[in-house]
Amino acid sequence: MTTEQTAIAGLEEIYDTLALAIDAAPEDKRELLLAKVALLLAHEIRDPQRVIDLIGRAASSTQNALTQAN
Repeated sequence: MTTEQTAIAGLEEIYDTLALAIDAAPEDKRELLLAKVALLLAHEIRDPQRVIDLIGRAASSTQNALTQAN
């Protein structure tokens, strides 16, 4: 397995774990769960500007996906 394949497999595992956690959370607590995950990851990264940039990328890609769906 190449490094890229390993990285993709890791992302797939993260996606699956996050999706299961979201599904298991009460509907009115899902946003709180995502906020807590983001804050815990930000604490691990320890680079506030990097975290802010990544949040912007995620928000932008979400908006693009919504626009393309309509």
